[in-house]
Amino acid sequence: MRNKLIETGIQPPYDNITHVCLTPSIHALLQYLLLFDYDTTAHHTAYFTGYAVSKEIASRLPGVWIPFEQTSDKQSLDRMFDKFRLRLARHTRYSFLLKAKLFAFDVGFVPPLIGHSPYALLSDGPLGLAQNTQSDSVDFQRQQHRRKTLSGRIEQLLFGPVALNRWGNNPQCKEFYLTEENNSPVLQGKVVHIDSLHELWSRASEELKEYVKQIFDVSEEDIAVLNSRRYMFCTQPMVGDGILTHEEYLAILKPLFESYGTQNLLLKLHPRDTFDYQRYFPEVAVYGKKVNMQLLVLLGANVERAITICSSAVNSFPESVAVDWYGTDFHPKLHAWFGTMVPPYRAYEQKTISTSAIHA
Repeated sequence: MRNKLIETGIQPPYDNITHVCLTPSIHALLQYLLLFDYDTTAHHTAYFTGYAVSKEIASRLPGVWIPFEQTSDKQSLDRMFDKFRLRLARHTRYSFLLKAKLFAFDVGFVPPLIGHSPYALLSDGPLGLAQNTQSDSVDFQRQQHRRKTLSGRIEQLLFGPVALNRWGNNPQCKEFYLTEENNSPVLQGKVVHIDSLHELWSRASEELKEYVKQIFDVSEEDIAVLNSRRYMFCTQPMVGDGILTHEEYLAILKPLFESYGTQNLLLKLHPRDTFDYQRYFPEVAVYGKKVNMQLLVLLGANVERAITICSSAVNSFPESVAVDWYGTDFHPKLHAWFGTMVPPYRAYEQKTISTSAIHA
């Protein structure tokens, strides 16, 4: 059965659309909402969002929710057919894409909607370009390999250069909107705007702030829950994305959680993380709303210590919050998938888990 595009707000012919936000990333969605004034974001933008943006969040936006999962570079015939439908829709049902200003995080379902049009790249998270667009980065090498395959050549022919030249690494990407400085070769000769989410939030009108809170359904009660434990662990979809098996992930979590005391831990789930933590760790608290950590910090989330394997979300916290960073080098599968991760660009403490504990 084919995936169905779900229109969440305004209907064609979209007469008043001047801007389009195309992103499967919840971070890029928040960034876009804060880049412009309330009138532009609420009344003159069409949103195309996907798998990492929940259907509930999408339902509060004027646009289209595209529930296509993106877990690897492997392309099935069904996935190719879905993307071909998007390419056709760009010229028919959503022809405003040909004239509007496009702001995109250019992965997954997004390239067929961009086609050959110019666009500006949104940020997928802190230091995303520094991590993923170097010649030795794992993602860059995957793209290089796929460009040489027959299926990769067909995909570029059908959907345009952006399909296999992500992260703005193509001539169509004219501008980059970043939340911090990134060292990346793809930025050479491009227009680069740098504004942290904190800066964007501080400049936003109260009307826009209320609109953003309404879109993400965040209240004072949410912040109280997040501040109810001493430590916060920022999760990642290690099992759901096929990086680790269920057993391998548990073997990492057990010694890690025990070192902090499960009664002290609150887990902030990654938007794509569906692992059942409380089945194995009933004492931990879990915050499962698919909301950016960055937005929650802007609204007052504050803990004694933030902990992660390699989530860039810990960069969201002020320096008053200690950060424990485990990285990827302690486990061969993590290192094979991510490479050596760019560490936090704020103060942190390097942690590790012994191999004997993982394999015990």
